[in-house]
Amino acid sequence: MALIEDGQYEAGINRLEDGVKDNPRDTKLNIALNHARARSVKALLAQADLDRSTRDFASASEGYRRVLVIEPNNERAKDSLRQLEHLRTLDQRLVQAETDLRRGDVVGAERQVRYILTLDPKHEGALEMRRSIDEVNSRTNVPNPQLRTRLERPVTLEFRDANLKVIFEVLSQVAGLNFIFDKDLRPELKATIFVRDVRIEDAVELLLQQNQLHQKVVNENTILIYPDSPQKTKDYQELVMRTFYLTNIDANTALNMVKTMLKTRDVFVDERLNTLSMRDTADAVRMAEKLLQSQDQSNPEVVLEVEVMEVARQRILDLGMQWPNTFGVLTSDGTPVTILNQLRSIDSSRITISPSPQLRINAQDNDINTLASPVIRVSSREQARIHIGQRVPIVSATSVPSTQGPVITESITYLDVGLKLEVTPVVHLNNEVAIKVALEVSNATPLEPTRQGTIPVQVDTRNAQTTLRLHDGETQILAGLVRNDHGSTGNKIPGLGDIPGLGRLFGSNKDSVGKSELVLSITPRIVRNLPYQSPSDMEFPSGTETSMRIPSQDRAVVGETDSDVAKPMAAQPLAVAPIQTKPAP
Repeated sequence: MALIEDGQYEAGINRLEDGVKDNPRDTKLNIALNHARARSVKALLAQADLDRSTRDFASASEGYRRVLVIEPNNERAKDSLRQLEHLRTLDQRLVQAETDLRRGDVVGAERQVRYILTLDPKHEGALEMRRSIDEVNSRTNVPNPQLRTRLERPVTLEFRDANLKVIFEVLSQVAGLNFIFDKDLRPELKATIFVRDVRIEDAVELLLQQNQLHQKVVNENTILIYPDSPQKTKDYQELVMRTFYLTNIDANTALNMVKTMLKTRDVFVDERLNTLSMRDTADAVRMAEKLLQSQDQSNPEVVLEVEVMEVARQRILDLGMQWPNTFGVLTSDGTPVTILNQLRSIDSSRITISPSPQLRINAQDNDINTLASPVIRVSSREQARIHIGQRVPIVSATSVPSTQGPVITESITYLDVGLKLEVTPVVHLNNEVAIKVALEVSNATPLEPTRQGTIPVQVDTRNAQTTLRLHDGETQILAGLVRNDHGSTGNKIPGLGDIPGLGRLFGSNKDSVGKSELVLSITPRIVRNLPYQSPSDMEFPSGTETSMRIPSQDRAVVGETDSDVAKPMAAQPLAVAPIQTKPAP
C-alpha cells in the first residue's frame, strides 16, 4: 500500500498478488488487492485523460499502457490508445476539409471537421474550419425569400382610427418596402397604434396581430398581406420538407414528439433507416431540429466491477464409543427365534448383537472461499443479470389411472442455483450512479424420493436487495450476511452416557459447527454520460398557440452589412405621423 501511495502502482499490486498466491484464503488480502487495482486504474486513467486534454499525447499514451498492464482487458484504455493513434492523421484530415470547402463540398468538409473534433474537441484548426463552414451555410442556406432591408431601424407611429393601408404606406416610405394586399382584404380596416422607438419589423407584426392578418415575403423588398383564414393560409404559407437521420432516438418516438409538440400532420417514418421526414413551415422545421438535437442523445453507459466473496468454515467432531443397541437370538439355521420352546437350547453361538462395538474418532475441518469477480457493461436504466452456478434437474412424476393400471409420466424441470446477481443502474448528469442490486446465493440438496417418484429438493438461499447511489469510481462493500449453524447428535447408553467426563466412553457424540459470510463489492465506472447542454440550447421561443414562429433574430437577413449594424440607433431616421382625431376628407 505504501508503494501504491507513492505512485508505484505496478510494484504495489505485484506485492499484493504475491501475498494472495501465498495466502489464497485470506479474505482481507483479496479485498485489498481488488481495491488496489481499482484505485490504481482510476488514478492512471484520470491522469492520462488530463494529459490528453492538455495535448500531451506521449504522456497520455504511457498512462493508458500502464492501465493495460494492471487490467489487460480495460476497454477504456484500449479505446483511448486507438484514438491517440488516429490523432496522428488529424492534420491530413484538416487539409482535406480545406480542400473540400474550397471546391464547394460543404458536406465533405463538415464530415472531416466532425471527425477531428470528436477525437480532439480543442483542435484549433478544426474549430476555425467549423466557423468558416457556418459562415458559408449562413450565406447560402436561405430556404425562402428574405427581405433586403433595414428592419432593425427604430420607428415611431402615432395613429388613431387610421386606415390600415395608410399606415403601411408610411412604413413603405420609411423602410423602403413594398406592401401588396390580398384581394379579399377589407378596404375599410382601421387601426390604432401608439409606439415609440420600436423596430420596423415589430411594428408590422403588431399591426398584423391587431387585425388578424398574416404576411408573406415575396422577394427581397416586397411583403404580401393576407387575411388569417385557413384557406388563405393554405394558399400563401410556404412549406419546407426536411428529412432527419436519427442516431439514438427511435423514429416512432420522434414521430410522437413532433406530432405532439409541433402539431405537424405530414410526417413519415422509415424504420429501416430510422429517419423522420416532415413537411411543415420553415419555423416548425427549425423547431423540430432543435427538439431532435436535444433528444437524439446516446444512452449513458456504465461499467460495473462486481466482486462477490463467500467465506465458509465448517468444523465436524465425531468422538466416542458406539455400543450395541440390538439383542437377538437365532435358530440353528440362522433365522430369528419365533417359538418359545426353542429358547431352551440357547447358547453363545445363537446370541447376536448389533451394531458391533467400535471406537469413533473423526474430525473434519473444511474451509470454502468462493470468489466471483464479473465486470459488466450496461446501459442506463437497463437490467443486467449474472448467474454463476448450476441448473439442477428436478424430476417429478405424475400418475394417471387407466384400465391396465396407473400410467406414470415423469417430467424434468431445472432450478438455477448458485450465485445470481441482478443490477439496474441509472446514470445521473452529476456523474453519480444509482444502482438497484439484487443478490442471491443458493444451493440445492436432493431429498428422498416420494412414493409417487417425485424428488423433492431442499434449497438453502440467502438474498439481499438494496438501492445505493455512488460516485463514478466509488467502491461500496456490502457485508454482514452471516449464517451460523451448530448441530449436535448423540448415540449413548442411557444414564452412563450422561456421566461428566466419562460419558463419551459409553456413547458417541457428533458436533458440527458451520459459519459463512457473504461479501459484495461494487464499483461503477461511467463510460459515457449525456453531454452538457446549456439552457439557451434547450429553451427557445415558439410563438403563440395559433401562430408558431421563431424569434426574428434567428432568421438570416440577406444583404445586411457590418456597417449597417454598427450605426448608432439615434442616427436612424424616424417615421412620425400626426394623431388624427377624425378621418381625413
